[in-house]
Amino acid sequence: MKGFRKKGAVAVIGMIAVFAVAAAVGLSGKSKAQAARKEENFVQESAVERQEGGDYAESEKDTDSTKNAVLELEDDIYDTKVPAGDRTKMIRLTIGTDSAPVFEIRKEASENQVDFEEWYVTEPYSYKQLVNVSDLYSFLDHYATWSCIGQAEDIDFEDSGLYVEEEFSDTGIVKFMVGQKNEAGNYYVKADYSGNIYEMDGTQVETMTRLQAEDFMMRIASLVYLTTVEKLEIRTDETQAVFDIETDSENNQTYEKDGEIMDEEVFKEMYSSLLSIVIAEETDENPTRKNPVLQLNFIRNTDKLKNTEVNYYPYDENYYVIEKDGQAQFLAEKGKVDEVIGLINSFCR
Repeated sequence: MKGFRKKGAVAVIGMIAVFAVAAAVGLSGKSKAQAARKEENFVQESAVERQEGGDYAESEKDTDSTKNAVLELEDDIYDTKVPAGDRTKMIRLTIGTDSAPVFEIRKEASENQVDFEEWYVTEPYSYKQLVNVSDLYSFLDHYATWSCIGQAEDIDFEDSGLYVEEEFSDTGIVKFMVGQKNEAGNYYVKADYSGNIYEMDGTQVETMTRLQAEDFMMRIASLVYLTTVEKLEIRTDETQAVFDIETDSENNQTYEKDGEIMDEEVFKEMYSSLLSIVIAEETDENPTRKNPVLQLNFIRNTDKLKNTEVNYYPYDENYYVIEKDGQAQFLAEKGKVDEVIGLINSFCR
């Protein structure tokens, strides 16, 4: 098991229930497109609020985050700037070596909203994870324009294999190759589009190329917007239930089980509990998966979004394996999953 640092999961847990309600309530009178955008804004703003105050104690903030380390870089020390592209047009950031990408975030079609794009962590995990966009655009500013000591002359550039690649929707792909370190502790960096070599601060280069994917993840184990669901199938050891959900053109919904209309508030409380399970750790490769304790099947109300299946399997005394659409790479805390199972069993009696 590969442990994550203790960090943003606390903030995410704090905003989950609010998000679930936002996906089902308060969207009347809006078009589906407007509602979808309101949902995404609500999620991200709630996350920011939890991270900057409220129930999220200062002592719990992640001071070791590689994302925060980039944000804390001073970009006004040196006058020379090396442009990569327009930050508002950036759609991909990749850190890699000769062998393979080691980190990547990418803006692409949303898994939860039709005709909308969101940022996802796409490397190094087996399936993509939604990015927490709190401070993301300030973070990307450091890559859209690189601060440097100056252009280096008469340097025999020695490519280390480490690179930063950025993609922009208007100007395409640019690549910065990291070269050798000089006696002053700074690095030579080569821009592929010009061939120019620049001397860049050693701390800056190391900070910008040592990103950890876990520092960017939203961490919600089964993020499925309720307004996109037509049928929800749930199975535990004690319960097997199917909920039919009708959504009108203004995203008003009704919830039905066995031909009986469910109480809206009670159903939303149960649904929000499903989303309250967060990723706690990364698993070893190919964990054993037998006899799931909780099975969730989300069937969408549009063919533009794929159905999602999430299963939870025993791992050890502290964790369950999270399997999403047949892939398993993360763990959830056993106590939290058991709490959700108990709520489901009680609700479905």
